[in-house]
Amino acid sequence: MSGGPPTIFETPHRDGHAARQWSYFKDADEAKFRWQTRGPVFAASERRLVSVAAGDGSLLEVGCGEGGNLCHMGPGNGLTVGLDFSMAKAVFAAGAIPWARLVCGDAVRLPFRRSVFDRVLCRDLLHHLRGPQQREAVEEIFRVCRPGGEVVVIEPNGRNPLIWAFAVLVPAERGMLGSTPARVAALVEGLTSRFIVEMAQPLPVARALLHYRFGWPGLGHRRMVARLLHGFDAAVNRLLPRRLWAYIVVRAVRPALWSEER
Repeated sequence: MSGGPPTIFETPHRDGHAARQWSYFKDADEAKFRWQTRGPVFAASERRLVSVAAGDGSLLEVGCGEGGNLCHMGPGNGLTVGLDFSMAKAVFAAGAIPWARLVCGDAVRLPFRRSVFDRVLCRDLLHHLRGPQQREAVEEIFRVCRPGGEVVVIEPNGRNPLIWAFAVLVPAERGMLGSTPARVAALVEGLTSRFIVEMAQPLPVARALLHYRFGWPGLGHRRMVARLLHGFDAAVNRLLPRRLWAYIVVRAVRPALWSEER
């Protein structure tokens, strides 16, 4: 079932906030994919961040974009599926990661049966949704995960200085300002009692300095710059309180009992 063109299901109705998000994110961004998967220094940090979702069995990523996260995790020993609301991104991902099956659909109405995936990853998606839709998307993620399977939610921390600055500069990312460890954890509470909240990347200066649009990605090819960035990360790792680190990582286990009313 892997490879081939994306399957199209019902996509979200776009008005107001959703329309603004669609306008900004509808097109495939090949430069972002290359930066995320091949950029010196930065690609390695991306791989470490999403490695928490790696494992055996089938995998679904909700909000896969161009497929950078799936690319880092590589072909597994089970079915790999990526879902995104943008057909252009899904088409690009289908060509970039031929071992995966791509689907164009809605995160709050996932077009999959209950309990079909061993693992589900959702990264940098929830802050683009408003109000009840965030909880609805998380409920859908748990619904399609098998009992005992793992759900991984990764969200930016709006209290981190670099994340805060990026959210202020880019209107489509303003939702990150309301993203905190407590709020992300609250989206999972009540769905399972088995989850942990971890923090990652204290102050990812490489993300800003080497950014493919706003920075100087070519600097990543210089060994001295790479060493300085690694040294900076090590220092900040000890100095910056974890509650201010850049990424919130929630790892949860889908309970065996699941209400049919969900």
